[in-house]
Amino acid sequence: MLALMLAATPALAMTYSECVAMIDKAPGDAYSAALAWTKTTDDPAAQHCTVLAEVALKRYGAAADRLNRLIDQIGDQHESAALLGQLGNVRMLDGKPDLAVRAFDRALSVTPNDAQLLADRARAHAALRHWPQAVRDLDAATQIENDDPELMLLFATALRELGKLPEARTAADKALALAPKDPAILLERGRIRLLAGDRDGAKADWQAALAVAPKGDIRDAIAASLKTLETRTK
Repeated sequence: MLALMLAATPALAMTYSECVAMIDKAPGDAYSAALAWTKTTDDPAAQHCTVLAEVALKRYGAAADRLNRLIDQIGDQHESAALLGQLGNVRMLDGKPDLAVRAFDRALSVTPNDAQLLADRARAHAALRHWPQAVRDLDAATQIENDDPELMLLFATALRELGKLPEARTAADKALALAPKDPAILLERGRIRLLAGDRDGAKADWQAALAVAPKGDIRDAIAASLKTLETRTK
């Protein structure tokens, strides 16, 4: 096992890249090795690799707690902001979007124009169904980065949930221009069209989406939407 192999090597000889590489091969062994490494050094890299191993093992609460402690030890604000962004995503994995928002708030107080952090906070707000806040963050994010179809799709969804259908349609059209055959975008635009009273447009989008969607959740959602639409029109 990797942990046994590492035991033959002094822990101080371990590098961060070696530690991270172990996670992909055997996360349990990587965690044991990283934990041993933390006992030999105060290098933040050792703690961070332990966090990554805990995330790989789906020990999200423990990973978040360790990451919190690590953040408190970091003096550089921008390094702390990067770690806070990671903490927010770990909190999301742990099903705690309220704590994720707090982490993203702290990160964005240092780097307010980070499109990824804004999008991540928007996802946390969306999980809490805080649609005005999600729209605000996605509006800011898409002004910084306007060529990301996934980001534009999120914006369209948040606008639809907020009831702003014309703006949602504009965002969905922009997303589709960036990724013309994306089934998730076609599904979303169909939903917006249906709410706006355009049944034929919704059906056309969903049929186009079904033609390109692979097996999985998106395809199932498209098929269910079409079935519901056909049932209502009978």
